[in-house]
Amino acid sequence: MDQRILLEVNDHFPNILSMSEFKERLIERKEILHLLQEETRSMNDMLSIPFLLVIANPDGTIVDYYGTDSLKGYFERNNIRNGTSFAMEYLGINAISLSMEHQAVSVVIGDEHSNKLFAELSWVCTPIRIKNVIIGYLSLCFHYFHEVTFALPLIEHLARNIEEKLPQKDPVLQKELTYSLFDQYELTNREKEIAYGWLENKNVPEIADIYGISESTVRTFIKKIYAKTRVNHKGAFLKKFS
Repeated sequence: MDQRILLEVNDHFPNILSMSEFKERLIERKEILHLLQEETRSMNDMLSIPFLLVIANPDGTIVDYYGTDSLKGYFERNNIRNGTSFAMEYLGINAISLSMEHQAVSVVIGDEHSNKLFAELSWVCTPIRIKNVIIGYLSLCFHYFHEVTFALPLIEHLARNIEEKLPQKDPVLQKELTYSLFDQYELTNREKEIAYGWLENKNVPEIADIYGISESTVRTFIKKIYAKTRVNHKGAFLKKFS
């Protein structure tokens, strides 16, 4: 295995979240991080090269990274750590910033990076989407002299597993994402509440009891929800938002 030592750059990265802000981000993403740990537990056995898996928030801020000591140490010595933003305005062209810009898988190799810190690294990155909403970015980096062909299917496989399993583990996230879809149809707050109850297969009396309204009012809301979301019956509604 090539144990090349990476060039030390020691650039200054002032865009670090405060500790309190970072802890808030960490709490928001705890289920993703737990799932990522589960999914990547065997990465050391699967990969025979130094690597780093990085997970970032939708705004490009690193919330966790995992990998071999050589790359973890390289990042830490160069002042890149949890809370650093990889957004275009801070770090220029990199795999995370390009994925943010294009909302798609990106690959950046060696000196294609704007920042010389990454000149000896290759990065691949993919958005993590749930219900067509990007909730973060998953990225893999390694020495640039290794082929990137192995990394693309690997990173996409990990992201798809997270996308499939995360809503089952995090009901709060599931609700937030569903509400964001309702926003696209300009549902009011009360309409969102009733629509979400309808998705959970609650019946009209149950929804009426929860919100202290009459059953006829619930039925009126459901008709308005169907009209706004352009469906004609419950089956179509469930198919559209489940």
